[in-house]
Amino acid sequence: MGKEKKLFSEDDFEKRLHVGDELVFDKPNLKKLRIELEWSGTDLDICAFMLGKDGMIHERADLVYFGSDLRWKTEKKFTDKDFNPLKGSFSQWETASKHYKNEGKWMEDTLPISCDGAVIGSWDDKTNEADEDCGEKMHVLLEEVDTRKYYKIVFAAAVDKAHIAKGETFADAHDPVVTIYNAEDDSEIAEYRLASDFPGKDVVCFGRMEYNSKNKLWTFIPMDESYNGGMQYLAREVYD
Repeated sequence: MGKEKKLFSEDDFEKRLHVGDELVFDKPNLKKLRIELEWSGTDLDICAFMLGKDGMIHERADLVYFGSDLRWKTEKKFTDKDFNPLKGSFSQWETASKHYKNEGKWMEDTLPISCDGAVIGSWDDKTNEADEDCGEKMHVLLEEVDTRKYYKIVFAAAVDKAHIAKGETFADAHDPVVTIYNAEDDSEIAEYRLASDFPGKDVVCFGRMEYNSKNKLWTFIPMDESYNGGMQYLAREVYD
């Protein structure tokens, strides 16, 4: 009896990406993405670097992170059952101070956002127990990206400063998984797992998007570039 013929492997039916793969967003109805990072363990913060043609940031607003001055005030609170992060409006402290006594509270109630309104950052998931699931997410509105200015968007996750001070590294973020969704219908597009052994490193660039001006399409590329020095190192030494 001959050897059983196998035309397909399990991977052929999985929406699984690996470092080095390229995912082209070429479907006309795919306009809004949600990029989620889920893990357990230490406290991570995710961010996005909006890069110019030279692969660098050129102003503070090109970094979308928890400390961004430009914010997105959602119509409903994060805790509301029907909360939708895509529904909201731009918010700055100069005007928000009329309704808030404390700038810190205003930032807790808002999300960071890019100056073109295309990338909406995540609220802070402070869960950091080793056996509890954590997650943060960012949204990308493909049609809103100012492609005259931005050619790449790099997504990174950094260990919180307080946990770095405790000696924790990215190796303490267990089973990190990145999942990309169509934000309009919540359908999963793809996922990939990060290596969970970045010893001595506290910030990891886990993916980037690149714009092709010829075909007018964005491509997502998984990454696993790790550094030591937190988000600050990326902002000052890698992309500045």
